[in-house]
This record gives sequence, C-alpha cells and structure tokens, in this order.
Amino acid sequence: MNDAADASTEARYLRGDLGFEDALREVTGTDVGRKFFAQILHSLSDRNPATPPLSDHDAALLDQAGFVDDPAAAAAVRVGRDIRMQELVRNSLSIAEAADRIGVTAARIRQRLGDGTLWAFTSGRNRLLPPAQFTDTGTVPHLDQVMPLLAKDLHPLTVQALLTLPQPSLTVEGRPVSIVAWLTGSAGTAADIEQARDVITAAEWESA
Repeated sequence: MNDAADASTEARYLRGDLGFEDALREVTGTDVGRKFFAQILHSLSDRNPATPPLSDHDAALLDQAGFVDDPAAAAAVRVGRDIRMQELVRNSLSIAEAADRIGVTAARIRQRLGDGTLWAFTSGRNRLLPPAQFTDTGTVPHLDQVMPLLAKDLHPLTVQALLTLPQPSLTVEGRPVSIVAWLTGSAGTAADIEQARDVITAAEWESA
C-alpha cells in the first residue's frame, strides 16, 4: 500500500473512524484477529518471564534508528515480526503439499530436507516449507546448489528475506533482484550460481 493510503488509514484511525485491527489489516494486507493479538500482548507483557528478547537483527534495526530505549518502537518491531511470521506460516506448504507441487513422494521431500537442498521450519508439530523455494510446477532452478550453504539455526524470517529481497550484488539491467529471481532468470551457468552462493556466504559472515 502506498504512503498516501497509509496516511489516510492513519487519519481515519486517529479520528476514531477505524478500529486498530481494521487499520492494521488495511496497511499490511494481513487478516489478523483477536486471538493473534492476544498472543502478541502475552509476548509483550513485562510480567511474562518467558518474553523472548529481540533478535540481534531486530535490536540492530532499533539501534540504527535511535529507538533503543523506546518501548513503543520495540513493540512495533515485535508486532511486525509476529505478523510476518504468521503470514509465512499461512503461506507455507506441508511436506505432502510440497511433494504434490513438484511431483515426488513425501519421502523424497524428507530426503531433500535432510540433505539441505530444501528448507523447512517447525511450527507446532508441523514442518513447513516456505513457498519462495517453489515455482507453480516445481522448485526454483538451481536453488538446490545454494540452500545447503544456509546455517541450520537461522530464523525462518531471515532465510525468507535472504531469498526474496533484492540483493545489491545481483542485478538485472541495473536493478537489484532477489536470489530467487536471479536463479529463475539466469541461464544456470556456474558463474550465475556462484554469485548467488556468494550472497549466502556474505550473509553468514554478517550474522556471525
């Protein structure tokens, strides 16, 4: 949604014409209900001893923005992270769905998860495979040569961002593209694949 639309949403919210849940739905495009907000309130409660600390990535963002001591900014980061995670869970594929998508057995999907050529995260009792790895009929070309480089302990949102956000070192006609877009549009040469691998390696060093 563009800035003008966001401002209009904010103005209507401040006037009392729009509830918070509806305003958030307009801005993010995500349908979030009271149960989800209850979980966020629980995680933000100062009285909750299980409240997880901000990730290093989120803390660095706050620090760079000058909001280290601003509890409202910290809450906004956590809410945004929780919404993105909910959306990732909602859009990801089960092992059976992934097998159907690429025309293999569930056992083959588990094998690929084991050798690191596909990526899954655990949500509840389920292992979910984010859709960024897949095309309509298969997997992203050559991604199997990149995925094994990913550290196993990276947060799902970190991996998702790494695969789907534009990378300065990967450009098409002067425009940065994501690893997924790069591999999908490349000729599959060794040099193309190595450039994508270099992005993963650089990210590993930055997060170390």
